Amino acid sequence: MDALAVVLLRRTGRVAVVGTGAAPADGAAWVAALEADLAGRGWLLRDDLRTAAARLPAAVRVRWADWLLATIDELVGADRPMLPLHRSFPDTPRDIEAVYVRRLLTHLFAVPGAPCVLCGREEGGAPLDPCGHPVCPACFPPEQVTACPVCGRRLAADDTYLTVVAPSAPVRRRLRRAGAPVEDAVPAVPPLPMRLAGLEADPVGAAVRLRDELVARPAALSESDRADLEVLVNATAPGSLDWLPEVVPARETLALVVAWALHATACTPGYRDLVAAARRRWSTATDVARTLWAYSGGDPGLVLPRRDDGSEGAAWRPVHEPAVVVRVTRVRALPRPLRRAVLAHLDACGAAGAAEDLRRHPTVWKRLGERLHPYENVAAHPAAAVAFAALRGTRAARASALGAAIVAACAREPRQLVPTGHPDGTVTVRVRTHASLVEEALAGGDVARAAGLLTERPGELWRRLDHLLRAAGDDRAAYAAIETAMCRTVARVAPGVLAAAAAQLTGRAETVRATAAELAATARARARAAAHVGATPPLAVGLGDVLRAVARGVRGAGPAFLREALRSGGGVPPPAEVPPVAGAVEESGIVGGRPGPGMPRRVFHPRGSVVTTWTEPERRPPVPTPAITAVRGLVDAELTARAARLGRFDVAVLDAALAEVPAPMRERAASAQLAGWPRGSVRALPDAEVLRFFLHWEEPGATRVDLDLSCVFFDPDWQRVGHCDFTRLRFAGDGAIHSGDLTSAPAPLGATEFLDLHLTRLAEHGVHYAVPTVLSYNAVPFEALTEAVAGVMLPLTRGEQFDGARVAQRFDLRGNARMLLPMVVDLRTRRLLWTDLTLTGRGYGYSVDRHGDQLARAAADQWEHFLGGHHATVLDLLAWHAVGRADRILVGHADHTYSEVPADVAAVRAAASADTGGIRVPPDLAGRTVLAGAADPDALDRLIRVPTPVAPGSTVVTVTGMPGHPWTVLRAGDVLAGLSTG
Repeated sequence: MDALAVVLLRRTGRVAVVGTGAAPADGAAWVAALEADLAGRGWLLRDDLRTAAARLPAAVRVRWADWLLATIDELVGADRPMLPLHRSFPDTPRDIEAVYVRRLLTHLFAVPGAPCVLCGREEGGAPLDPCGHPVCPACFPPEQVTACPVCGRRLAADDTYLTVVAPSAPVRRRLRRAGAPVEDAVPAVPPLPMRLAGLEADPVGAAVRLRDELVARPAALSESDRADLEVLVNATAPGSLDWLPEVVPARETLALVVAWALHATACTPGYRDLVAAARRRWSTATDVARTLWAYSGGDPGLVLPRRDDGSEGAAWRPVHEPAVVVRVTRVRALPRPLRRAVLAHLDACGAAGAAEDLRRHPTVWKRLGERLHPYENVAAHPAAAVAFAALRGTRAARASALGAAIVAACAREPRQLVPTGHPDGTVTVRVRTHASLVEEALAGGDVARAAGLLTERPGELWRRLDHLLRAAGDDRAAYAAIETAMCRTVARVAPGVLAAAAAQLTGRAETVRATAAELAATARARARAAAHVGATPPLAVGLGDVLRAVARGVRGAGPAFLREALRSGGGVPPPAEVPPVAGAVEESGIVGGRPGPGMPRRVFHPRGSVVTTWTEPERRPPVPTPAITAVRGLVDAELTARAARLGRFDVAVLDAALAEVPAPMRERAASAQLAGWPRGSVRALPDAEVLRFFLHWEEPGATRVDLDLSCVFFDPDWQRVGHCDFTRLRFAGDGAIHSGDLTSAPAPLGATEFLDLHLTRLAEHGVHYAVPTVLSYNAVPFEALTEAVAGVMLPLTRGEQFDGARVAQRFDLRGNARMLLPMVVDLRTRRLLWTDLTLTGRGYGYSVDRHGDQLARAAADQWEHFLGGHHATVLDLLAWHAVGRADRILVGHADHTYSEVPADVAAVRAAASADTGGIRVPPDLAGRTVLAGAADPDALDRLIRVPTPVAPGSTVVTVTGMPGHPWTVLRAGDVLAGLSTG
């Protein structure tokens, strides 16, 4: 099967079957056996696929079934071995401190050929390969572990220490027979929804539809979406741009498609025509940069890897483990036709416009300039040469071709290009950007002029709306200018920008500013942090130093120090957080030296290849309620009007629970995942007592990679209660259980870690929030790994350690990141917040013990931010469509009641916030075209309770799952794309 079939199965839940002729005699029995294997993986076949599979010839069906099962296994992570350190997990050793002391003594004193330092056995064990630890089989039974029991490294394939152990037979969940003792039955665990696979009769047509849907999305695509789009384009229109719509909303998507077409047509007669077609689609210089950067294999978002100077902790990094960094893309050689087209386009943009665009991404353009040679023929492309002169600060003689071009360009555009003459007779040029003109107007208190300038760039106007409204204050003339600018530009702004601008004003009328004392405390904390950066800890260099360090650690930080010393060979990890001053209590609202829970603060999510966060004290004054209402009303009216241009529905039925699901606004930084949860969405936990988190990774070549699966526990005030990780394999008895620390992951086995959370026991121990994390202990970025996946499943009692059918969420670890906070779990309300958040850090030795305060701040910030209503929701998207397209609107509630609302977006939001509705009888929707919105197929069944199907053409928007016929299934991103301009 090709890559297209995999994409169709993953994205549509449909499979193409190629087979003709009469069905084999045993076709039905074979399909029944196949479906039994699929059911064990949580999948079932729809009737159409079952019938088609039964007709497959015997020579084909086995290969087809093998592909189907392998692809399904890959979706949930079951396509790889999952072997934790302790084979007996979750029955791991309970006397963890004694185990660590035995490991440490072996690490320090065991000598090859000498008696065992623990039991005195004459043959203490041969050194293991590759770590070299002499391990006594009597003290560390090999049948209990899957790696070195001292350091956790995987062993070489020819090492004889480990023995072949038969896997334990898991107990499958079964019903208790009448009269059987209670302990004989496995406690019931709620089943996960079964996934359904259907027949795809027209795979090429389906590929075209998926391709066009992805290209029509207004926001940049995620890494997984980009990979799928490449497969779809190669299968339907390789080397062509004719199929593209007149306008591609996302410029990054356009750059990717053009770059793929350039590669596909290289060295062909059609290459020059394709270059000309690409140039016709470029609008700005940045469009060109995106295309050339993607052509060279880089990120079309032009996001460069974050630099890590490695100063913090560099002194105790092992000398045989050099730092692994993500390299900046190297620009490919550009064919002459492409180079000429790029310079011609820059020339057409004008010197000032091109110079300003080049300044937005200076590093990218300086690297591209090395391949473009803009000064080679200044007379042919003078504006392009002037733009690069402004970027590079080039000095040119006035009499030269470049100097003359600079002088002429400055004379034509004096507002933006400013020349500077030098005593040696040379001239340089600098550009005054549009943003600098806006800032100049705001600094002078001329809000009306700033609003007028921003109308030239409508997206920027709406992104800076909060700033403009604050600057206007009580000035009625300034507010009138802003209102005029909004009305003039609203029709030209992307729907995601409008939705975000309106949502970010939510609650701004009640904004509370940080006090002067809190701001002073923040300044003092940052000063301490700045003084702390770069401090080098003392290192232990000999056995005596090691023992003294261990003794100090036991007296001070406790047994966790032993584990750190064991990992690092005696070095003491430098604290990542600012240590508290002796005898001082940390000031209110400051957590780990930075603003945290208890202080009014703003949460930022900077643009990048991964999702990060930054927090600042709240300094903004409130925005007047009338201004907020006006903005919300203008956005609702505009997006409703855009929706009204689309097809009509008889009825719209919307699930009120979608008010807690944020609309997908920044998908480019999202991790590839199984469930499809939007970042910031709140999910109800299944009715289960145990959540099992899993992590599996494989290291590249000779680079050792040590990832850690951990969990930190907090009380209602975000004060740390404890943690469970490689330093503490158990917390609160059986409340949290870790499977053991693996410190390397060579192919093909890789490494696996599990962590069980017993929700009730943790809650009884005072835990309110559980924050699972994945950390790269030795600071290897996730992007450098061969593979790395994590997720959460609902294990069966005494069942398999990993069961693909029980996986609720699986996601990839990606990007230039070393710490990931995927979710926050509220144990009291049994809710889960999907954050998909990357945390920044430096140096070596990442662990929850060192970064606990940073995790507390980030988790609290995400919880308050997303539950504070500062994002547009999926309910908002559906409300705009329902008001503009449906004759009747119903909102469904959790108690199975409904509220009928008028065609008003505010009325839909108000109804969704209510706990119940006035209609208790399900509406009669049989034969009607319906616009429905629900979290998943089960929620849709509860929402649409009709004995006969709805009419063809009915559309449903789900967060996860794929409802079957007769529904047309859309994702929230597709609904947002329908509201694009034009």
